[in-house]
Amino acid sequence: MKSLVQLHSEIQTLQQQAAELRTREFDRTVAEIVAQMAAFGITIAQIKDAMKRAPLKGARGKKGKRGAKPGRPKAKGAGGSSGNVTAAARGTGRARGRLRRRAKTAAATATRVSPRRRRERREAASGTG
Repeated sequence: MKSLVQLHSEIQTLQQQAAELRTREFDRTVAEIVAQMAAFGITIAQIKDAMKRAPLKGARGKKGKRGAKPGRPKAKGAGGSSGNVTAAARGTGRARGRLRRRAKTAAATATRVSPRRRRERREAASGTG
């Protein structure tokens, strides 16, 4: 078993190696891009225009909010809380117990098998059908 000091020194060494590799990879990639641009006669202005018209699928300028659904703005009430949040959604008071019971019944119904499916399984096991 390695000591904590040894692990920290290994981490530092690996981080340095990663930084060096990243720099080398970046330089090589830029050189390849410049060579391709020269071969096809592409200018930086053309690339900028193309990016304005059709940005890359994976490229995002700013990070979007996670969990926010598009087209559905959040309603803010007094004190910054959402005005339409029920006690069940907050999990407070009597609704808290109701929420727990609802979760238990939802879990129970998720594991239930319909009579038709049960019959199909029985027939498949017996080899008839």
